[in-house]
Amino acid sequence: MGVEAWGVRRRAPHVRVVQVGIGGRPPAAMSGIVISAGLCGGLLSEHLPGTVVIPTEVVDERGVTHTCDPGVVAALEQAARYLRLPVAGGSLITTSGMVTGSARETWAGRGHVAVDMESAAAAESAQRFGVLRVILDTPTHELSADWGNPARAIRQPANWREAAWLGVNAPRFSLRVGAVLEAAFLGNINPEV
Repeated sequence: MGVEAWGVRRRAPHVRVVQVGIGGRPPAAMSGIVISAGLCGGLLSEHLPGTVVIPTEVVDERGVTHTCDPGVVAALEQAARYLRLPVAGGSLITTSGMVTGSARETWAGRGHVAVDMESAAAAESAQRFGVLRVILDTPTHELSADWGNPARAIRQPANWREAAWLGVNAPRFSLRVGAVLEAAFLGNINPEV
């Protein structure tokens, strides 16, 4: 999403941003450290919107597992804790569509803490990679499945309350992503990555 790239550019201006869009694929064989950064869905009730997710692995819907670089994970965790943000680790599942309702329980039951639609593709195109996501919606703060198509969802009055919530929190949480990246790689801590 454009708001995710905006948040990183705003808070971490020295980080190169490659915007791929929802479900997009980055350019093949990216060099250096690649971090899939943005928003995600939480799968566990104990995680609130705004929780920073730094997974140790990413799994796609076929079950292919990609292990995140331990140095990248450590740097991101250190930065998030330095900023005093709530952090969750574990496994992130990358799906082809938005996950809501009982599908959250299904993926959580398979051991995942969060869901996105891009990270597995980023993992396939990088030699060293990590993931930094911030939870937008959770089982206890569910968004309508209509948001799988935002242009159609916004035209439905039943979604306007959620649209207002998203209008405030998607930018706020995207800025959080940028702040963690800045702290991890150019800011106040000095990780060895």
